[in-house]
Amino acid sequence: MARGRRRIVIRDSKKTALRLAFVVLILIATAGLAVFLALSLKSCGTKLSIRTMPLQSSELSEGTGDGLLYVRDGMLNFYNYKDENGNFAKYLSGTPTGIAGTDGIKAVWSENSVQIIDAPFDIAPGGRIKALRAGSMHVAVCIKKNNGDETVTVYNSAGQQVWELEFAEGSLVDFGFSEVSGRTLWTMELSVNSGSPRTTITTYDLSRMSATGVINVAGQLVERVCFTGSSVFVIGTETLVRYSSSTNREIYRVQLHGFRVTDIAMDGANLRLLLMPRNGGSASTVRILTVEQKDVANESALTLTLDDGLVSCHLLGGNLIAVWDGTVRLYDKKGKTVETLSLPVGSTLASKKLDDKHILLERSGEFDLLTLGK
Repeated sequence: MARGRRRIVIRDSKKTALRLAFVVLILIATAGLAVFLALSLKSCGTKLSIRTMPLQSSELSEGTGDGLLYVRDGMLNFYNYKDENGNFAKYLSGTPTGIAGTDGIKAVWSENSVQIIDAPFDIAPGGRIKALRAGSMHVAVCIKKNNGDETVTVYNSAGQQVWELEFAEGSLVDFGFSEVSGRTLWTMELSVNSGSPRTTITTYDLSRMSATGVINVAGQLVERVCFTGSSVFVIGTETLVRYSSSTNREIYRVQLHGFRVTDIAMDGANLRLLLMPRNGGSASTVRILTVEQKDVANESALTLTLDDGLVSCHLLGGNLIAVWDGTVRLYDKKGKTVETLSLPVGSTLASKKLDDKHILLERSGEFDLLTLGK
């Protein structure tokens, strides 16, 4: 017997229409509420986040680009920013005086030994270790020899010595690796024999173990060096000088007008510099100088007068982060406040920029990790 079709009978079309209208109104109201909440969340700020770190003020800590290294109870600990599976804790063979690292190599050192993480043995270079810098695949160690001379000795990730540079006593003032590749080593020497400071910056290619360029700066002290793909920026006490990274030729100079550079960051292809008055002036007045990597600087400057009680401020890419006791503010490149974050209870004493996305805040003996973006 054939099965009959089911008939849908609308008994009251007026009531049904009212019910449908009511359902439509509910859906519209729900969608409107969702949009309102989304806008509200956006206005409350989603760029900054903060978390408490297991650190104490007496413990060594250092950012490595991919995470945070710190020493506690005779162990080297690593906190990975993005993946907790990358965290580790390793026993140390002694009590370190310093730590350094990048995403490619990490090391700790004391006055007489270096321990590269995952290398098969510790390094005893023979002399007093003054400093260590980490590149992408190597560490460079400044060692003061018994005769007073100094060397910069380069080791690979296996702890093998691959190169050594010698310097007269007192001539070496700084050294490090290029921010671009981490494989270009640079050294900075200072001479005052002529009565005027003369700084020599030399770059070395570790793949060829040879010098690749020399820059001489006279008439001012050099406080900082910054490498980009096409430039070497030399920051002095009086001027900012841009050199070509390929020819070491000076391209332009920009006067700093009595300001000192406290931080730098890349904003796309442009270099941004955070300046504060060198002598006197308000500690809450900051100036942000932007220069281009062209034949002329095309510089532009933005001056901000921040609230009193400023603890510190940093550049993170195109943004300015300002820290007060209990408050952090994020400013865009035009100087507009885009987010305000209240800090946990406790006096904010200091802050340290780890990289272009992370700042370590110290407050009453505890530490918080401030992150910009995801």
